Amino acid sequence: MSTRPFGEECARSNWTNEFLDTWADCVGRPAMIWARRDGRHRLLTFGHFADRAKRFANLLASLEVAAGESVVVLLPFVPEWWEVAAGALRAGVPFAPVPHGAGAAGLTAHATAATAGILVVDEAHLEAALAVRRACPSVRHVLCVGGLPRAETVNYQAAMHLEDPEHEPVVPRDPVLLTGTAPVSAHGHAELLREWAEPGLGWLDRRPDDLHWNGIPRETVAGFVFGLVEPWSAGAAILVGENGVDQDRTLLDRFPVTTVSAPGPWYTELAGPELRSLRHSALRRVLATGSQPDADVARVWYRETGLWIHPRPVHAEPPVGRTTFPEAY
Repeated sequence: MSTRPFGEECARSNWTNEFLDTWADCVGRPAMIWARRDGRHRLLTFGHFADRAKRFANLLASLEVAAGESVVVLLPFVPEWWEVAAGALRAGVPFAPVPHGAGAAGLTAHATAATAGILVVDEAHLEAALAVRRACPSVRHVLCVGGLPRAETVNYQAAMHLEDPEHEPVVPRDPVLLTGTAPVSAHGHAELLREWAEPGLGWLDRRPDDLHWNGIPRETVAGFVFGLVEPWSAGAAILVGENGVDQDRTLLDRFPVTTVSAPGPWYTELAGPELRSLRHSALRRVLATGSQPDADVARVWYRETGLWIHPRPVHAEPPVGRTTFPEAY
């Protein structure tokens, strides 16, 4: 099976069918470790997300989402965010994530800009979502994740339970992802493929038993690719902390993370002797997006962990024979 997430295969077939369903055939294969605030964690399989994607795609059909409408999502770091994203991909409906913490104003702006037909929120944002539905003509349904059922909303868990677990994926169409509000940016398959290809990931030793942690904001193109599409295309699991990036260093110590994707400044903030505990961990790859850490930071990371940040700065060449992975292609 190809490991290119939005390549030629997905021009003809749906990504969830090409990759998510395929890995779901490996019974029990982990797709996510969800680390809860209370210190416990939950393991979710590819079979779980394949099933939920089909059910959510059927739910969108039941709610009669029209052409040109999108699914706008404002959820904390819970598995349902990834369920909705995969279900929207399967249904061919644009997925429009709202930054966590954006609040009522951010939800309103995204719903208006993305022509939202459906809002998916948690209980904390339910009143804001109902206000948006009254103010935004395109919004017809509000789905609430968690809490007790209410007459004016659709309870996510109850609705998903009632939907058929079988669904024929639609032929993929653009856009896939909607980001921003002024104006909204529409991203198709080709752009997501470029986002995946530019760092040269095809040259890295990507393995199906890897565990990925992503610190790139989920509402960005890079965050969507490296927090969902890239690892799940390779059959790898993702690590998600309920507290978001606030518990990132703790998660790297607790779990056998092999791959980290994060904005360049994240590496600068962590540069120091405390990184030494990662030298003998499972970590094999660290990827920086956006503004890159400078050469001094890259050297600190290499000195303390034995890993070069990819793509590494041109002035931070490793000693001969000690390259961790090839240059970006």
